[in-house]
Amino acid sequence: MYKITWDKETGGVQLHSRIVDGTLGISPRPVFFEELDLLGLDKLGWTYPHAEEPIMWAVNKQYWYRGVRLFDAKGANIYTKPTLEMQPGIEPMSLEPVDVKKMLQRTSELMFVLENEAIEFIRDTYLAYAKANKTYAKADANKLDFESMAEHVEKKSKQRMAVVKQDCDSFDIMPFATAEKEGKRVLLSTKIDRFIASFSGGKDSQVVLDLCTRAIPPTDFEVIYSDTGYELPPSLTLYKDVEAYYKKKFPSLRFLTARNHESVLNYWDKIGTPSDNHRWCCSVMKTAPLYRKLMEGTDKRQKFLAFEGVRAEESVSRSEYSRIGKGVKHKFVVNARPILNWSTTEVFLYLLEHELHINTAYRVGKPRVGCILCPFGSPWDDMIVNNCYSNDLRPFLQKIESTAKARRIPNRAEYISERKWKLRGSGKFTDSNISISFTSDQSRWQAIVKNAEKDLFTWLPVIGKYTIREKHDAIIGELEFKKEIYAFEVLFAKDRHNFKFVLYDDNNIQLRFYLRRVINKSVYCINCEACELECPTGALSVYPNISIDREKCTHCCKCLEYHNVGCIVADSMIKPTTINFSNMKISKYGTFGIHQEWVDQYLTDPSSFWNDNFLGVKQIPSFKAWLKDSEIVDDKVKLTPFGELCVEVNKENSTLLWELIYINLVYNSPLVKWYSSAVNFNSETSRKDLDRLAIEYFQQTFKKTTITYAVQALLQTFKYSPIGEELLQFVCQDAKGSSFQRIPYNDLSPEAVAYSLYKYAQQKGIKMLRVSDLYRPEEGGVFQEFGINKTELQKKLRFLSSDKNRVLVAELSMGLDHITLRDDLDSLTAIKSLLQ
Repeated sequence: MYKITWDKETGGVQLHSRIVDGTLGISPRPVFFEELDLLGLDKLGWTYPHAEEPIMWAVNKQYWYRGVRLFDAKGANIYTKPTLEMQPGIEPMSLEPVDVKKMLQRTSELMFVLENEAIEFIRDTYLAYAKANKTYAKADANKLDFESMAEHVEKKSKQRMAVVKQDCDSFDIMPFATAEKEGKRVLLSTKIDRFIASFSGGKDSQVVLDLCTRAIPPTDFEVIYSDTGYELPPSLTLYKDVEAYYKKKFPSLRFLTARNHESVLNYWDKIGTPSDNHRWCCSVMKTAPLYRKLMEGTDKRQKFLAFEGVRAEESVSRSEYSRIGKGVKHKFVVNARPILNWSTTEVFLYLLEHELHINTAYRVGKPRVGCILCPFGSPWDDMIVNNCYSNDLRPFLQKIESTAKARRIPNRAEYISERKWKLRGSGKFTDSNISISFTSDQSRWQAIVKNAEKDLFTWLPVIGKYTIREKHDAIIGELEFKKEIYAFEVLFAKDRHNFKFVLYDDNNIQLRFYLRRVINKSVYCINCEACELECPTGALSVYPNISIDREKCTHCCKCLEYHNVGCIVADSMIKPTTINFSNMKISKYGTFGIHQEWVDQYLTDPSSFWNDNFLGVKQIPSFKAWLKDSEIVDDKVKLTPFGELCVEVNKENSTLLWELIYINLVYNSPLVKWYSSAVNFNSETSRKDLDRLAIEYFQQTFKKTTITYAVQALLQTFKYSPIGEELLQFVCQDAKGSSFQRIPYNDLSPEAVAYSLYKYAQQKGIKMLRVSDLYRPEEGGVFQEFGINKTELQKKLRFLSSDKNRVLVAELSMGLDHITLRDDLDSLTAIKSLLQ
């Protein structure tokens, strides 16, 4: 929040309310003697006391002492300690600890303002919701409900309404936009059953807990800690110390510990190694047990306000968080973030000022405290854990090593040290013998299942009521969905865990969507508890057995919408569909991409281009292949109707041209289609990782060299066309281009949005879809292509829906997210209509 400079006299830092000379761009963390010992600084002739106070500070891996950069730490990984690279002119010296007392005196004034603002935020948030609870109770006695009233007004006014707190502690309902404009406190829920401080063992949650004890009566909130089963040992110790410390000060303050019913290593066997694509561990081992513990002995319909230590500085995604948010992960939780805008330095200053316990993992150099091995960690984290907590790490490391051995990874040490194990994108290399295949046409939908974990009828009740009758090795039934009746049959192979399900539905997209998820849950469910929390009526119980109270179930399908494919286990374990590439070629591009100047020259004069151009002999067939996949030319390299449109578009709007080209490439080029689905947005990826992912995907059909050449052609396209930097599909993170990111492209033209929607609809054989469909990873479409966020997409849909040449109708208010495309248009005629 404040600007930071070095305080050379104390060896610490100073805070400033504005930018001054020497302001640091990154907030530093304190470095203690334990970290210096781990780095081996004492063995290089340096001396320093083993003091409680920090010795110096670190900015990333740069180590600073009294305003002077001494050395950088480089090259750490799980097997290797870093090398220390001294700055010019730096020789071993005697180091003195930071004068913490004097430093805190100098920062006390601004820290006082910072922490008291946070206390006021906590107190104000608590009081607003606590008073709302009382008002809610009075309203409930009179059969009034503010939320219901707001919904009622919304239906009449066709605009979003908000329940707001007035100055006299009364409450009112007004348009949400008006409330924000007037600075009213918008209550995101009118009733909170319990206030909690979520404790993780980290510095941020520790500060928030202490602030809560200063702002809220200890009888009015609870502290809960999730023991995930692979916590760092000092985090477990710290939690006991913290509990004892606050219990002594506030005997009435309640502490709870939550754990999953099963060990995390057993889940590694059942769900697969956690990865950057499948971070199931947080939901299964932390969040689900936490709220399940809080709901013990209740009707499971409580609402919580959780004060948490999330900070914007920690990541790009968290920098976009608001200070209060509802339903960030779960509908029944309001998240309040008192220190959202604090820096790392300010958090440590608070801990030092109030003499609070500091997790010893920070003292050995862990920048962040979490699980002992995390896919979002770093080689630096691995180095510290393996050197300081090797016994606790060993079972997980052995599991990764055995997996690498089973996969015949050639260089297992490099595979582990470079954290390539975290790149698992599917269940391809797991031992699971489960399989599902889906087929459909306009009249029926079919799923063939082998080795399901659960009986199909365990999960089917969440969709709707049904009747069945058994007939030999089959079941004939009727399912009610949205007041319509649909016939189905289930044909069993060996037993009820191997079956074929056939639905006769006249292409009901929504029913098929939910049934696919019911099949996924039936096939993969291992009672992990993650989806149970989403049930708003308490009808669903997952452990020890699946139980659905049919009297309470309203068929809202929240338990099916919770995760990407309806089940967090299925999402992690589904194996990629075997794709027949026999009619496809990824080598047709050679190693050449599609260049902007080539396209410009071609579209300027298509008729004479092939007789007069500046392409080399080997580049011509590559360019022809790219033009064909872009739909600009046909099999005979003749200009297509789409190509004729491109000639005109290129004269007026080259950005739109390349947006349309990229959309077509996603649909026609197996290489681009793979890239758009395999590489996540905002995730830094190296060139080596990209080759590895491509080899894993295409290796059953193509040789390794063919695949790496094809990837080179793709990278050439990104480098020499606007698709890379301008459309943000390949943004280099260093000068060498050895790592890159796909960044969400929110500036997508409305015309390109419409074109993409029609392409998507043509492939699916539909004319009606939902916005939410496009944000499911397995679906494809405009989000997978460009990463456009939902808010921006809705803005463009509203624009298209109101355009004079309207090509679609978007119903986006009152909880609706429906898009209806015109029956008389396709992707080409839709874009032509918009460009008239």
